Amino acid sequence: MPGSTNTPIQTVYAHLEPNIRYTHWLGILLIAFAGCAFAADDSPFTCKPDGNQQEMNTCAQRDYRAADAALNIKYGEVMAKMPVEGQATLRKAQRAWLKQRDLQCKAKTRASEGGSIWALEYFSCLQASTDKRTKELARF
Repeated sequence: MPGSTNTPIQTVYAHLEPNIRYTHWLGILLIAFAGCAFAADDSPFTCKPDGNQQEMNTCAQRDYRAADAALNIKYGEVMAKMPVEGQATLRKAQRAWLKQRDLQCKAKTRASEGGSIWALEYFSCLQASTDKRTKELARF
């Protein structure tokens, strides 16, 4: 536009629907977060499913992180398709689900807390619950 001070990117984004802009930036943030999460793994152990306890714990943590990344992607996709009112409702439900999931997994693994198997049990619980929630969101 003549006399416009918008950059080319601002001009393109001005014509996109808000949900598309939201999805675009959410995708970038999720990719950046996933990269940071995997890079932040400072465990001296490698994942070995049939290895020692620390190696199995590392696998469980890795598997949970992958499940969490998949959930975040699905959540972003569902949010992008919903009207604003539905987004607020889903956001509230998702936050409540996260709190409940964490409390349930902590309660479920309380007996092994402080032991070497705790991480395997805890992250396996988080992964199973997260995978289930991802499937639930896929129905939207």
